[in-house]
Amino acid sequence: MENKFLIELQKLRESSKYAIAQGAYSNLNGFKKYLHIERDVEKKLKKIISKASEKADAQLLLVCGNVGDGKSHILSHLHDELESIISQFRIHNDATESHNPNESSNETLYKLLQGFRDDNITASKDKIILAINLGTLSKFIEEFGDEFQFLKNYISSSKILDTDLIHDDEFDSKSNFHHVNFTDYHMYSLTEEGPTSKVISSLLGKIVENNSANTIHKAYLEYKVINSDKLCCPILYNYEFLFSENNRNIVSQLIVKSIIKSKEIVSIRTLLNFVYDIIVPVDLSVINEADYFKVIERMNGSQYISNLIPNYLFEHPELSSLFEKIETLDPCLHRDAATDDVLLTLINAENALDIFSKHIENEYLEKIESKLIKVAISKPDLSRFFMRLNYFSNYFEKDYLKDTDYNEYLVWLFHYNNHNPSYVKKIYNLVENAARNWNGDPKADDKVVINVGKKQTQYRVFKDFEVIPDVNPLKEKKDSIINKFTQEFSLSFKINNERETIRLHVDFSLFKILKMISQGYRPNKKDNNNYVYFVNSINILINQNNNKAALYIDEVNIGKPVDYKFSKDAFSGYKFQVI
Repeated sequence: MENKFLIELQKLRESSKYAIAQGAYSNLNGFKKYLHIERDVEKKLKKIISKASEKADAQLLLVCGNVGDGKSHILSHLHDELESIISQFRIHNDATESHNPNESSNETLYKLLQGFRDDNITASKDKIILAINLGTLSKFIEEFGDEFQFLKNYISSSKILDTDLIHDDEFDSKSNFHHVNFTDYHMYSLTEEGPTSKVISSLLGKIVENNSANTIHKAYLEYKVINSDKLCCPILYNYEFLFSENNRNIVSQLIVKSIIKSKEIVSIRTLLNFVYDIIVPVDLSVINEADYFKVIERMNGSQYISNLIPNYLFEHPELSSLFEKIETLDPCLHRDAATDDVLLTLINAENALDIFSKHIENEYLEKIESKLIKVAISKPDLSRFFMRLNYFSNYFEKDYLKDTDYNEYLVWLFHYNNHNPSYVKKIYNLVENAARNWNGDPKADDKVVINVGKKQTQYRVFKDFEVIPDVNPLKEKKDSIINKFTQEFSLSFKINNERETIRLHVDFSLFKILKMISQGYRPNKKDNNNYVYFVNSINILINQNNNKAALYIDEVNIGKPVDYKFSKDAFSGYKFQVI
């Protein structure tokens, strides 16, 4: 007998026929249409397609992005919503459309875009929507740019290939070219209170929603009736665990944290596959219906709770890159004194349920209390389960579960993308302070410690250090929620008497160590290796004007800030003096 509930859940898998959308035509069935969530990038795309359809001359719309970010799915959806308008365009999906085996993808694009060659574009009436990954677009321009100068100039002036910028994708009625860049739109939005993800939360909600179009929930109801006397089922528990909006929000926050802290790339396809994986434990997904409940009945307490979302989510890095990143966010890895006191009490308690009940909401315990009372669970397993349930139960309420550096990074990023000058100044000051103190505290605001030859402890060498931000102030915005933004800080500094600039990028990982340095932390060899790009940038800032700058030498622990000065005079002579 087939398990219809499991079969319906399998529609979420990347390997499922339901996972791939073609983009060049409508191939969304009822379930795909049900799961569809309108994103901001889709609204922008619809607007540009509608306006381009009204133009008589050639129109090329570049739908740019990365693999798996939903370009094909949205185009397939728009075939239904904009049927009469989109039919005016030829749609080419570079990632999925078949190619002549005797020609390269660039040659296929070359044939497709003949109407947009410089010598054809004036007379051409072609209307094309080209879904293309940024790397493919870059290779095409590199090979055929000489014949597509108008297109090449548009890509250059729009800075489409520059992922550091937020692109202006407003429709230009005077242009033959338009674009929407999926890299500007993310799985989450920024607010002053932290990140929020309409896409992830809505998708999780749709998967468990009691809706006639939701075939998964319909199969769930049938499964529950048929197995009403065997409700001790991890798959059932996990699906119902996501009924709680609080639980869905926490899962959503963990995914967003993985994106921000570990630069995880999460597409709609990988997100759906992830949801399948957290509902259906891998060891249970291959058991036939006849043996399934026998296997569950033979499980001991530790085995049973290991298959429940609060545990399973953090213990299976082998399943995917996203699981691997979420493992690093396991609340068991972040302990404090208050939690340790509770765990000590739990280990010594005769009735574990009493301790659980004092700290964790009843809704998390009512379906598993029989396991906690009747079945023997090892103390380490019980402790881990407690910490993870506590995380879900109290994440939004207890300060000790918050990640201070992460929250601060996102507040700064929100204001930075709103062009708030005080926060722009904050991030520049943070970088300047770290650059000045990376090699040690110079004990003087206008100096920096430099490395000279073999490391030694008797002397320190300094030089004057000036950091000049290259800032082009932008008009401050007052957006309460930001949907198009850069995910890291991009800073520029002037060097070599302001004739050149150097650009620095500060992501969460670097931000965290910069904050540590501001609090007195001294980077070690591992930090120098991990942040070699930043160290190289610091050295460029430090070493500018080396041919003119004086060196100051300090005998360590003598008591004076600087003891000697070594400088060059106007006649190329050198002077060494005691200060």
